[in-house]
Amino acid sequence: MQDQNFSKLDILHHLSAGLKAYFTDFMYAAQDRLRLSCGGAGFLMASGIPYNFLNTAPLVTYEGVNVLMY
Repeated sequence: MQDQNFSKLDILHHLSAGLKAYFTDFMYAAQDRLRLSCGGAGFLMASGIPYNFLNTAPLVTYEGVNVLMY
């Protein structure tokens, strides 16, 4: 920034968008698999799994839908 050289900013933007999409898709799939593998307990609010799922599920659509981010 001191040199006012922003030539790599375009590449950084593309990489960060792809990484956001990849990791939020992975996180969503892993948490859904965890919730389903616990059977009925995975859907009970007392287990804490639904709270975690509800807090992180919207991350897939924040800052842009992953289909477009890819």
